[in-house]
Amino acid sequence: MNIVSFSPFGYEGALVVVEVDLRRGIPSCDVVGLADCAVKEARERMRSAIRNSGLDFPPERVLINLSPADLKKEGSGFDLAIALAVLQEADENPKSNKRVLVMGELELSGKLRWVRGTHAAILTAAQEGIEFCIVPKDHKYNNSNLGDIKIFSVDNLLEAKAALDSIESLAAVPRGKALGKEQAQGKGRCFGFEAQKSLEDASVDFEKARKEKTLNIEFAP
Repeated sequence: MNIVSFSPFGYEGALVVVEVDLRRGIPSCDVVGLADCAVKEARERMRSAIRNSGLDFPPERVLINLSPADLKKEGSGFDLAIALAVLQEADENPKSNKRVLVMGELELSGKLRWVRGTHAAILTAAQEGIEFCIVPKDHKYNNSNLGDIKIFSVDNLLEAKAALDSIESLAAVPRGKALGKEQAQGKGRCFGFEAQKSLEDASVDFEKARKEKTLNIEFAP
């Protein structure tokens, strides 16, 4: 997946592509792309969040690029996007070219916080043709004006990773013939049978991962 985030400025904002490159050398983590102090601090937050979530942080030198490079990036809303981009780059499985919007601030424990500009980011992503987004759960969204974008609301980094994996699985399925009007449910684009079935399966897998994580927390010794 191509992970994008959002940089708000005034009443508007712009989508930002999050790229990660892993290189041999002394382990380090650098952020480039005109990032402010809050964005650069994301290196430490996401490193701790990944490890405290039971995931492996790559031992290589990590270079994070926020594109376009001439646009100033501010705030903590890039935390989750950077963390998922790092985890995805460390994963050797094939990746699709689909874009997914990711927003959210990470606590050191891996839990997510809502950030300003999330609703504007979803609107902008929908206008740009992005079909999926992963955002913190503790925010209410007005779905009436969000088009046909699919929103995955998550509580923590593990749920966000499960959502990204589900979206990746869905993106790998080719679209079939468009459904008729009588078969389409709700607003938005009509997916082919295979794609719609995969979307349902992805949602089930995502909810299953959420429940398993909750049970592990509740019954941990």
